[in-house]
Amino acid sequence: MGIPSYAKINLYLKIGKRLSSGYHNLQGVMQRIELSDNISIEPLSEDKIIVECTNKELENENNLAYKAAMLLKKKFRVTHGARIYIEKNVPIEAGLGGGSSDAATTLMSLNKLWGLKLKERQLIELASQIGSDVPFFIGEGAALVEGIGDKVKRIKKSFSINIVLINPGFRVSTKWAYNTFDRQKPRIKTKADIKALTKAIEKKNIKEIANNLHNDFEAIVTKRYKVINEIKNNLLRNDALNACVSGSGPTVFGIFNSIYEAREAFFEIQYDYPFVFLTKTI
Repeated sequence: MGIPSYAKINLYLKIGKRLSSGYHNLQGVMQRIELSDNISIEPLSEDKIIVECTNKELENENNLAYKAAMLLKKKFRVTHGARIYIEKNVPIEAGLGGGSSDAATTLMSLNKLWGLKLKERQLIELASQIGSDVPFFIGEGAALVEGIGDKVKRIKKSFSINIVLINPGFRVSTKWAYNTFDRQKPRIKTKADIKALTKAIEKKNIKEIANNLHNDFEAIVTKRYKVINEIKNNLLRNDALNACVSGSGPTVFGIFNSIYEAREAFFEIQYDYPFVFLTKTI
């Protein structure tokens, strides 16, 4: 049994200017969910990092967990190695941050295994060098995320929200999504408000949370993939309070008033799409 490496959903995502570094300024609220990969790490006396995974296509040097391990190794001149084993449950390129979460879990685990004694702030700084979603996963629950993803402010009292996640079985590259967003510059009007959303999370007001879901990527992803609107409508038809694309998609999540309605919707929809998960925020 490994360490759970939890996925996330974006309750809110506003995309700002592209910076010279290639990253974008962001403003959003991210929330961890129960769906997870599992990671096991064991020390190696040899001076190398080995990544093994239930999905063989991830056993390479582009794997973010591998990049995280190498970053720590080089920066702190660690002379021994590690074998990282990933049991992959979170769909790939799905807007759920699976790879970013694996990278953060690897950073935190190797920090302990190699006795580096790095503080959370130092881990977040390292995480931001790997990818914009990675810093969020260095902590728990929900967070207000700004800058290039490196400014992470935890939202206190985040609570359990029942969710049905649907992934249509194809991938959307985050790079494609950002490039398309920059090219098309969609005009996005929304009544969703990030301050109202964070207050609603603190007050555990599920209806207000539902009213303030928003994702700037939704405009371009739904334009290219018509099935996403169909999934949203399917969730709403099955009593979701609201539904939204997570990250750069194509995963859509619906939030529900209670476990009973979420379970009902899950049983109704579970065979309609390749990946349907009944889960909750943690």
